[in-house]
Amino acid sequence: MRPRTLMLALAGTGLGLLLAAAAGHFNWLTALLTVSTAVLLQVLSNLANDYDASRHGVDGADRVRP
Repeated sequence: MRPRTLMLALAGTGLGLLLAAAAGHFNWLTALLTVSTAVLLQVLSNLANDYDASRHGVDGADRVRP
């Protein structure tokens, strides 16, 4: 997995949560579900990308991971 890409998931949801709080519509349960969904989708995207790259031979044994 790529932990650096998890910040991308948190950046978008964080901005949305800040805007919701500024408008007075912040809810902790919604915030928790939104952040966890975004992070899990990012992890799933990373895993699918790695699987597809290895399946097509893009990633060889000599590839250095980021």
